[in-house]
Amino acid sequence: MTEYRFRVVINHRVVNEHQMLELADRLAAAGCDDGHLGGHSDGIEVVFDREAASRDEAMRSAIEQIEGCGLVVKRIELDREVLAA
Repeated sequence: MTEYRFRVVINHRVVNEHQMLELADRLAAAGCDDGHLGGHSDGIEVVFDREAASRDEAMRSAIEQIEGCGLVVKRIELDREVLAA
């Protein structure tokens, strides 16, 4: 399997560290323990380093897990280097 890096922007806001930790726990329980949370101008960003058979499979599984938590995925972002490869 190959490890793929990508960012998922979710339509969610947190106002304090406690809410961010709760969100991290919620996502980890859903299987997103390979993602790191951060702020984003459009909500919350989850940066993944996910092992999968393909990039599509890695992104699809992340979306399913996030949406399984009742969250809304706004978009997926890739680094320019990934697109050039």
